[in-house]
Amino acid sequence: MSQILEYRMTTWYGPAYDEIGNRGVLTVEAYFKAALDGSRHENRKELADIGVPFLQEKLQEWYGISAPDDKIKVRFERETPAPGTSEAIQVDFREMTYKGKQVSARALPSQTIPLEDEDQEDYDLEYDDTAPSEEDDYDDSDWDDSNDRDWEDDDTDEEW
Repeated sequence: MSQILEYRMTTWYGPAYDEIGNRGVLTVEAYFKAALDGSRHENRKELADIGVPFLQEKLQEWYGISAPDDKIKVRFERETPAPGTSEAIQVDFREMTYKGKQVSARALPSQTIPLEDEDQEDYDLEYDDTAPSEEDDYDDSDWDDSNDRDWEDDDTDEEW
């Protein structure tokens, strides 16, 4: 019997200039977490095969960005022992934008992707879209904006 391990994978797109949304430089990250048994190599390959198209779908849905496979980066953290297998993959998202010297980050709605059953032939990317809305998930009430500057007022000639 193989050991059950918790896998943590990060996929991200960017940094890339967002001309359509006028957000400046945009980076979107997706953090996948699932406890699986079986071969580490096969599990990592399967998670990457699920994670890359899932992030591409979200980029298209949220930003209208069609990101090719080679623009999506994938990294894994070291696996840790888990008490049992997951029924779904938990996915958390973060968005970072950079305009001039102003940097902002925000959490986006979490998602879950059900894991396939043994008798299921093809994996289906259908997922539970009942996660809290962006307004429910993000609270900036404690944000201190006393040091924020308007990027248009920045008269320096510095480049990225």
